[in-house]
Amino acid sequence: MLILLAGCEKPPANRVLPQRSPDGGYVFDFERGVPVIKEGRRLALRDESAPFRKNPDLYWLWDEENRLWVYDDAGKCVCYYEKTPSGWRRHYWSGKRSTNPENDLLPPLGLYPPCPTRH
Repeated sequence: MLILLAGCEKPPANRVLPQRSPDGGYVFDFERGVPVIKEGRRLALRDESAPFRKNPDLYWLWDEENRLWVYDDAGKCVCYYEKTPSGWRRHYWSGKRSTNPENDLLPPLGLYPPCPTRH
């Protein structure tokens, strides 16, 4: 049986699950709506206290430094997860600029909807 789905496109990069980090070492997904990050098969983070759950207004994308960024369009929350020597930590991003803009952390291109196609 052959089924043709006219007009179907791949989901944008900021909606793909599970989503692998650029270096391939980490995977982001949700378990029962809760954000999780795995290192191989090992669960590295399950963020029960995250200010968001999986929903249609949520977007996520890894940056080139293996930080996972999450944008909640409904709640206007932007945060990122970063691996530190003591484990994965969630940080809120305000978007405010410092006096040293070359040191300012910026979300990856394509995090916000609509997502341009990554090449």
